[in-house]
Amino acid sequence: MNFLRLHDPLLSILFEDDDIIAIDKPYGFNAHTNDSKIEHSDFIQDGLIEIYEKNFKIKLHIIHRLDQTTTGVMIFGKSQDSAKKYAQFFFDRQVQKTYWLTTDKVSGKNELNCKLKIDENIIHKGKDYDALTDFKFINKNSGFELWQAEPHTGRNHQIRVHAQAANISLLGDEKYGGSDFPFLCLHNCKIEFPNGIIIESHPPEHFKNLELLKNKKAVEIAFEADRRRRLFSKADQNQCFRLFHQKNKFKNQDFVIDQLGTEKISQPAENSELKTWMASEGHIQYELKSDLKNNVGLFTNQRLHRNWVLNNSAGKSVLNLFSYTGSYSVASASGGATSITSVDLNKNNLNWSRKNFELNNLNSEPHKFLLRDSLTYIEQAFAKNMKYDLIICDTPAFYRREKGVFKIEAELQNLIEKCLGCLNPNGDFLFSTTADDLYIDTIRNVIVTAQKNLKIKNIEINCILPSLDFELPDQKANLKSFLIRLK
Repeated sequence: MNFLRLHDPLLSILFEDDDIIAIDKPYGFNAHTNDSKIEHSDFIQDGLIEIYEKNFKIKLHIIHRLDQTTTGVMIFGKSQDSAKKYAQFFFDRQVQKTYWLTTDKVSGKNELNCKLKIDENIIHKGKDYDALTDFKFINKNSGFELWQAEPHTGRNHQIRVHAQAANISLLGDEKYGGSDFPFLCLHNCKIEFPNGIIIESHPPEHFKNLELLKNKKAVEIAFEADRRRRLFSKADQNQCFRLFHQKNKFKNQDFVIDQLGTEKISQPAENSELKTWMASEGHIQYELKSDLKNNVGLFTNQRLHRNWVLNNSAGKSVLNLFSYTGSYSVASASGGATSITSVDLNKNNLNWSRKNFELNNLNSEPHKFLLRDSLTYIEQAFAKNMKYDLIICDTPAFYRREKGVFKIEAELQNLIEKCLGCLNPNGDFLFSTTADDLYIDTIRNVIVTAQKNLKIKNIEINCILPSLDFELPDQKANLKSFLIRLK
């Protein structure tokens, strides 16, 4: 199966010049794809180098890597020559690296900047390597201590091994004598090169506020939020993305927090405050509303899809089924679509769509807002041989129709066939659903069957990978989405 990673306009770079790119590495990502197979997942998670190569369309070379469980400064070369140049700095031990770590081991050190030097060899893959690390005591609070580590060599797991030797094993590092914790507490704060380049990464909040470590639930939420903010550090305060997502093993509903502009909205709802505000995706504005269930009018798991539509709708006729509050329609209009048909069964949603058009100074008059059942509409459009260049179908698992009910398992084949049958040559069909009982392979098989039934000769089927605020190493994003192109 083909997997497609869409461009993410929020993905940020920490530092860049003609030779190197530095990123603020979040927790949970490997350097390369080969090391990144996610257990119980339908896809292989890209490594960081592949993610940044695809997003910024540049060939990169790893100069300084971090383990999956370590956060902070990670460096790529933009050419083989620059990679060799900077790799030589590391090989010659001309690079000063500064890490912070936290521990709950009582060292007995009370004096600020008290130092320890660990000069002990490290065995890796049967070979014995010299290794030297300087540790410096920085702070302590609530039974936790903060230490600075400066490794003078670059051996595998060097800081973790030497911290154990110094009796200050890292919090969360059970492999090397540390206490159980939701994550490993190790952060690469700063790298200083001999050519004068200094790259810094701000440590997560729990390094600066050690008392936070006492409350595992609170620190886990802060840590996951920090993870996303590292990925999207250059995003302005009006942008939207998933801030926290925790799988609930005992209930059907996960606990999530979305950053929607200046507001943080949780699901399940934590309060019943009703409010209306504006938030952005790029330069596009949306009116959002918090009701008793916090149904705000924008799904963050589709922000990359809307960005793709924005950049691929110029001059096209667009059909937006199950259009909800019209976010895809607004993206289409902003991208220069010539005609847009938005179909939804809810009159309030269609009025909300028109409001979103107004917010972005888009003329809604040339476009259609139809109070219709989406399945009925596409069936009639197919019967009349109506054609579109782009069809968007974000399909609910269940809804009440004008007559009867819609269940996606029963109607999926019919829906996809009718949509494909209404595409112009070289047209695109963007399909998505959060139906729990549908799997990626099931949907792909339905698409292939529809292709055969319609006798479509050439078709390109791409399963869209989730955005990085949803693609966690220990969970599978619930959204299943495909980009299908007639050729």
